[in-house]
Amino acid sequence: MKKFIFFKLILLFMIMLSFICFATEQTEEKEDLYLQLSRAVIRLEHSEKILKEGSNELINTNVSNGTAFFIGNTEDLFIVTARHVVEKDYDLYARVQCKNRITGETEIILLKLKKDKWVFHPKDELIDTNYVDVAVMKIGWIIDRDVKMFRYELPNTELANQNQLPFEDPLPPESILIFGFPLDIGFKLSEQKPLCRLGIVSMVTGKKFLKTENGKFADEKTILIDSNMFPGNSGSPVIKQLLPFASEIKLLGLVIATNERMNYAVIEPVSRIRETIEIAKEGTKNIDCWFLIY
Repeated sequence: MKKFIFFKLILLFMIMLSFICFATEQTEEKEDLYLQLSRAVIRLEHSEKILKEGSNELINTNVSNGTAFFIGNTEDLFIVTARHVVEKDYDLYARVQCKNRITGETEIILLKLKKDKWVFHPKDELIDTNYVDVAVMKIGWIIDRDVKMFRYELPNTELANQNQLPFEDPLPPESILIFGFPLDIGFKLSEQKPLCRLGIVSMVTGKKFLKTENGKFADEKTILIDSNMFPGNSGSPVIKQLLPFASEIKLLGLVIATNERMNYAVIEPVSRIRETIEIAKEGTKNIDCWFLIY
């Protein structure tokens, strides 16, 4: 009898997860959570020329830089990632799954991101402390197409109850999920799919506590999480683990570093993301960067 009740609870939990509310530009859809996140979380890439195996011919190949994701509301759309992922001397791009509002079909849209259009958190690098590792770019909406996004609404507004970026940073032992694109997991896929990992918020000290490989301390708000990460996960969104009857997902931060040997990672909390978005929202115009590929 107890096993039967447990099975029913698990089944109810899975049904609830299948219809979690996630944001689009204008519509809310009944869609599997993983499919939604596959459209909200994207892999950042650049192109390199390499020698074709067995010949002297140079061919173009897509090289992964890290992970990014969309945040927005009815007026603005932003792409968010870790600063060290995009602070390069070349432009980046991403292949984004979009839903065509007219046909209802899923299309792949090329998103081109100019290296000089990123906005960084204003708390810059100090002598003994690293910069806040958050980067944001304000981009224009795609005509007649939807992308999934984490919804950012301010308090005391009509849509405040739809906000998915909490105004309090997570505390231990919050259970979390991380969705990202590791560089190498031992096999190849015919299409891009984010990998989901489970973890917990494991340490918050409120002061300098973590010295990085370059000998500098991480920013005082960085948080330690207990989770297996891989190179390529930098910029991955960290969300609150969904429980039965949860009405929506909550964005808690983004991954900025990992220690594969010790199975922990470091994240910037959601407050740092909100602070950077506010700067990007006021200081830049929408950037046209979408190109239909197939």
